[in-house]
Amino acid sequence: MEYVKLDRKAVTSWRIGRAIGFILALLICAALWIGSEILLESWAWQWAVSLALALFLAYKLVGLILYPLIEYRQWGYRITEDKVELRHGIFFITRTIIPVIRLQHITVSQGPVNRRLGLYEVEMSLASGSFSIECLSKEAADSIAENLKARLYVRLENREERLAMEKGKAGEEEG
Repeated sequence: MEYVKLDRKAVTSWRIGRAIGFILALLICAALWIGSEILLESWAWQWAVSLALALFLAYKLVGLILYPLIEYRQWGYRITEDKVELRHGIFFITRTIIPVIRLQHITVSQGPVNRRLGLYEVEMSLASGSFSIECLSKEAADSIAENLKARLYVRLENREERLAMEKGKAGEEEG
């Protein structure tokens, strides 16, 4: 079974988030560069600081342009009868398996950027933490939430029936 891809607008969402981070980094680097020009008397130190800031900004710019494309190719999810699998990462691919029976609650939400793009996030909370499938269409997010809820209820009903049967057998053996 193949992994399901996120909505294509995920790349735009991630780029907007990284653009905000790039603008903040640019402002901080500009302040550091101005400070170094004023405080450092040696041209060698001024040049070193300028080079370090330029390299940092170049790295952030590459992250803004390339990383969302790579991340989109890597991101995927798969929902089976008893588990949810998430696969994501840029350099190191992480595969997370979440047993449906361990789910405590499911939340569908949007942030301000994703609201403008019509994207949703499904967050699955467990006792050990929470996991998310992000950048989904409304239909996909609602479908996943309802699907997981239905699977969880079926598994809980089956578990309760099995426990009742075991309890009945134990009572027969005692009597």
